[in-house]
Amino acid sequence: MSATVRRAPRLVLGVTSLDLPARAARDRSLEVANRFKESESLAVALVKALEAGAEALYAVPSSSLRAAMDELKRSVPVLARLPHLPLGDDLRHEHPLLIGTHDDNPDVWSGVRAGLAAVSMLPATLQGDLAVRVAQRIEHEAASLGTREVIGVAIAPEITDLALAAGHARFFERMVRFGRARFGGVAGFETRDLAHLVLRLHEWGIEPDFLIAAANPAGVGMTPVPLEVEAALERPGIPVLVTELRGGGVGSLADGARYALEHGAMGLLPELVDLDDVGGELRALRVMLG
Repeated sequence: MSATVRRAPRLVLGVTSLDLPARAARDRSLEVANRFKESESLAVALVKALEAGAEALYAVPSSSLRAAMDELKRSVPVLARLPHLPLGDDLRHEHPLLIGTHDDNPDVWSGVRAGLAAVSMLPATLQGDLAVRVAQRIEHEAASLGTREVIGVAIAPEITDLALAAGHARFFERMVRFGRARFGGVAGFETRDLAHLVLRLHEWGIEPDFLIAAANPAGVGMTPVPLEVEAALERPGIPVLVTELRGGGVGSLADGARYALEHGAMGLLPELVDLDDVGGELRALRVMLG
């Protein structure tokens, strides 16, 4: 397989736990949600994260993120988790793909990249491919991020693992090509089945710029079994950003980070729900990464 030419960020702050279910105690989740209920509080946390060495945010399109972005006077690199699949999607009368969005800050380069990405998807379009439907939804949601500093995209695990279960190699190949062309950066996948995904990607000769998966000493979220996930982390060729470092709160952030790096993780993706001191703890992780 050819070497990966794009570099994914190594330290990323996840803010998806403000909008999506997270493995954490209910009291902890409510505490963090209340702490960042005001956009000013979230904006301050984002600034602290960047000053501590975070290279990007891992985020979904949300009103809370956009409000915080509007508070800032500086650019914030975003690694976008798309498509956004809120729990209430199946209750809507109209699919989110059909609901219009409005970009208050149109970007001509964004339009150019969208056109190039569309061209890259033309063969799949003619075949009615799954990748086309996912790409259309990503394009539809991209403006909702409220920032021009999107440095890349990670396909949501619900989509990734569906395509993996179907053995849909072309989906992975096309989404990597589309993601790079659309955002001019890196393209990868979040998964809840790292061991099988790494195995199949190597078989298919496909190298995304990164994968995102859970790993921690307690083995929480490490499917099918921790030993296979450890083997996938240690296998060279596809960089992995590790999340769920605290295993739902049963362990410490430092122990989780140390475990991930010792088993070959390329980078770390702690979520807000895992942090008490955003600046201090991210600074410590930055030191561990070297």
